[in-house]
Amino acid sequence: MRTHLAGAQSEKELAPLIGHRVSIRLHDGGGGYRDILGYLESSNSVKKKDGEIVEFDPKKIAALRVVIDAEFRAGAGAPLSMRIRDLEIAAAKTWPSDSLELFGQWQIRISKGFSYRANSVLPLGAPPFGDPPLEISEAVNYVVSKYLEHKLDPVFHVTLPIHQELDRYLSEKGWESPYEILVMVGDTRELTLKEAHGEIINDKQLSDSWLNLQGDHTVNEILERYPSQFLQLLINEETVSVGRLSIADGWGILTRIFVGEVHRNKGYGEEIISAMARAAENLECNKLALQVNSDNLAAIKLYEKMGFKVHHTYRYRKLLENKNVAECC
Repeated sequence: MRTHLAGAQSEKELAPLIGHRVSIRLHDGGGGYRDILGYLESSNSVKKKDGEIVEFDPKKIAALRVVIDAEFRAGAGAPLSMRIRDLEIAAAKTWPSDSLELFGQWQIRISKGFSYRANSVLPLGAPPFGDPPLEISEAVNYVVSKYLEHKLDPVFHVTLPIHQELDRYLSEKGWESPYEILVMVGDTRELTLKEAHGEIINDKQLSDSWLNLQGDHTVNEILERYPSQFLQLLINEETVSVGRLSIADGWGILTRIFVGEVHRNKGYGEEIISAMARAAENLECNKLALQVNSDNLAAIKLYEKMGFKVHHTYRYRKLLENKNVAECC
């Protein structure tokens, strides 16, 4: 369904919008415009908030926009802190760790292989520290001992701006930040999507061609542990871009978006993301989220071009190797 129309419209073009809330700008007789806001009742009438039915001439449409209710739009509705928490929970579900321990409102995630998302503590409670069950120094001590027990680096996934105090505390105790991540969101009804120039393959299981393009086989178990769709774009029977779509709590989480090195700057990234957005729509999911390193300027520019916006950020905090438990806390 198109959500933005310009110029005179036919009955066929307006039919899919009947029942939706719309804002219509009409050409007026004096060379100006008049606006109508309400629910489209037919191809030439709108029902306003007070119940009045207003008729209009579709040939006089200058512009029409579908109005999306805030609570159903990605990145809108509830207070920011609640939206961030809900989105972080949804994203975590789609990247399940080997083991998960609930420590107050902290999730202690431990897995084989290298993946900060599956090997880090995710605080989900209220500021300032995310509601661990112990005083902050004791809680961090416990976390450190758990990861060292598994011969893993202790890492925190610190969501900003909610847990700025926790981030400051860890920084002062010598926890380094390898990089920062932007969480970007978009609504499929508002994104600019591109048609694929090749064939889109959508599988429910990993394939060799999908894996070979993205190259990292260390997280295969994690990728298949949560129900997902693995999409790939083929040009002349060659896989040029791939991505993974997972649906959780009303969100379409896009991960593992890769474009083959020799195929970059040809629009194939935009095409695979567009295919993932349409696949989400087919599952009646309009809210999309993805994550990108803050220094990946080319990817950020692409996502912004398509209509994605930064929702929040998070930072990994890793305990320096030369720190012991007493020093870090």
